[in-house]
Amino acid sequence: MPFLSAPAAEPRHSSGGAGGARRGQWVKYPLRVVTDAEAYAPGDTNFYGKVKALSKGRRATASMEKMAGYLDWSKSTGERAGRRLGRPAPTDGVVELFTKRNTHKITGTGQTAERWCRDLDKGEPFVWGPVLAADTLRGLLHRLYLGLRYATVIKHHQPTLAELAQLLRHHGGKRAGQPLAEASVSRLLDELEALGWITVDRRAGYRGRHAITVHDHPVHPVDEPEPTPDPGDGSGPDLGDGSLAYKEDQGLNDLEKTRAGGSIRRRRDTGSRAVDTFGNPIAPPPYTGPQLTLSPRIWHVLEPVRHLLPGISPYLMRRIAREIGHQLDTYATPQRLRARLTARTASAMADDIRDPGRWLLGAALPRWGCGLADCETGVLWTTGHHCHVCADIRADRRTGHPPHPPPHTAPEPALDPTGT
Repeated sequence: MPFLSAPAAEPRHSSGGAGGARRGQWVKYPLRVVTDAEAYAPGDTNFYGKVKALSKGRRATASMEKMAGYLDWSKSTGERAGRRLGRPAPTDGVVELFTKRNTHKITGTGQTAERWCRDLDKGEPFVWGPVLAADTLRGLLHRLYLGLRYATVIKHHQPTLAELAQLLRHHGGKRAGQPLAEASVSRLLDELEALGWITVDRRAGYRGRHAITVHDHPVHPVDEPEPTPDPGDGSGPDLGDGSLAYKEDQGLNDLEKTRAGGSIRRRRDTGSRAVDTFGNPIAPPPYTGPQLTLSPRIWHVLEPVRHLLPGISPYLMRRIAREIGHQLDTYATPQRLRARLTARTASAMADDIRDPGRWLLGAALPRWGCGLADCETGVLWTTGHHCHVCADIRADRRTGHPPHPPPHTAPEPALDPTGT
């Protein structure tokens, strides 16, 4: 992955208590710990982040049981992670974690050991990450989250599944050193999105890539789901919504009304109308039902254009209400739609709004921008920053590049897991 090769600085984040209890505490991870799957197993980044958080301005003196408890690990799991971080890496010989024992060699009595992380070299690539992510995400998801932070926040690059598969390599077993299957990476992205740490706008990025937005903290509180087995990495198949049954359960059918192997006959619409005895068409009865009513949230959105509503027919008002309700249920907030209507009404000329209902449906309510749901006419609604996907599209149009690469274009370079 080319975005994991050059050092870059990320803005420093606010810090909190040593134990990571405050939501704003962040630590700096060396990029080599995130990308070197040969030397470090999934979960080593969690342990590194916890030691780094506990050693702010001093050495961490928490016991191994205490630190493993923070991560919901067993003591042996924490000891294995500490040994991997505390020995020279087989790839470059760097030691990330140092330990000073304070117990008697014979009796074993004394104080708990002191642990601290090495200082990063000048110009060494790194990535900031919240301690909350290290406390709550399992190892593979935490490595993926840090890699996405470096790619999207520092390098402003939207990685492909193949690039992320090169990052998330197998650490041990028969497949040690091999990249994960792309289907497994896709499932990990879905799980990370379900936990609220990222937002994936599928096929909304530049040239059809997934546009991934990385969040500093979960956008909604959820419980971590059980990991789904993936056939691409040798585990059991994922049946999804399928069933293992291959015979029809006759107990669920009405045998008296359903013939085995019989076809289903449906009445075709012939376009005929109801007529009386003499063949004259019968006029439908007048509508006597309730009048059109809109919910309070629809009225709240339409408040900036209330002066246009009296001239709109009930049919178009129903369509407008459905469109607003669909946007509110999928991606938008009432404040966002009100701001959109206010801005477009202010910029429209009086002659442009000859039919208020059709103008609202065709010009005022549709979202303008790229495929990112957060993009609002080239500006990200949640942050106020310019949309990088729209910038890429504009740059591509200026240079005259085709919307898709030509067939002879060479594939993108693979990820260098060492970051060199």
